[in-house]
Parts: sequence; C-alpha cells; structure tokens
Amino acid sequence: MRRLMCLAFLLAPACGERPPAPPPIEVHDAWARAADSATVTAAYLTILNHEIQAVTLSSASSPLAESVTMHETMEMNGMVHMMPLDSAQTIAAGDSLVLAPGAKHLMMTGLRRTLAGGDSLPLELRFSDGHVVHATAAVRAP
Repeated sequence: MRRLMCLAFLLAPACGERPPAPPPIEVHDAWARAADSATVTAAYLTILNHEIQAVTLSSASSPLAESVTMHETMEMNGMVHMMPLDSAQTIAAGDSLVLAPGAKHLMMTGLRRTLAGGDSLPLELRFSDGHVVHATAAVRAP
C-alpha cells in the first residue's frame, strides 16, 4: 500500500496541468544608469538560454539610442578602461550571459533624451538563430 501511495504521489504531476515552459531566451534584472547629459549610458541584464543548443547574441538596439554596442570594463596597469567587444556573444545551452557593472555591458550612445531614475529604456536583443527578445531596463539614479 505504501508503494502505491508513493507511486501515486510521483505520478500526480504527470496527470495534471504542467506549468508553462519558459521562453527559449529570457531576460532578467535589466537596468540602466541614469544619463543627464543625453549622450551615453550603460545597461546591465542577465540573458538565460533555455534552448537545447547555444545561441549567439548578435546585436542589440534601442529606439532611444543611435547605437548599442557590447563593451567590457577591464583594468590594465592600474587604470580602468572600457573596450568595445564583438557584439556576438555566445550563450551555451542552459547557461546565461551576465552583463554587470565593471564587466561586460551594453553601451548606448547618441541618446535621444535624458534618462532619469524611474524612467525605462526599451531594448531589442537579436540572436543569430532568429530570436528577437524585447526587454525594458529600469533606469536607476546614481
């Protein structure tokens, strides 16, 4: 009897409704720095790849910026530098790409307006397999 109850407990989720599967590519924790000069800002986020194969972030854009490029902050000879990176960033199956302050990030140039804390910055992320993901970065004041 005990085995039958355990089996019923284990099989119960299979008989009921399953939670919806996550989207193939998901964006979490998107935020951007405030920009009072309306020229540049940086955006940070985490991209999760739920696909069974690697995906490559091929480009990004925003209707509020002339250009969105991938950069990385690195220290060389005691000085902090930002280096542009090839936009193509591959994310292994089941893995994530974390864009964070002091590391890889999206650099927006030619902002069309200032960005203050509480604003939002729309982003469009394009992947080499054809996926397009829209995200909104919350603008944070310094």
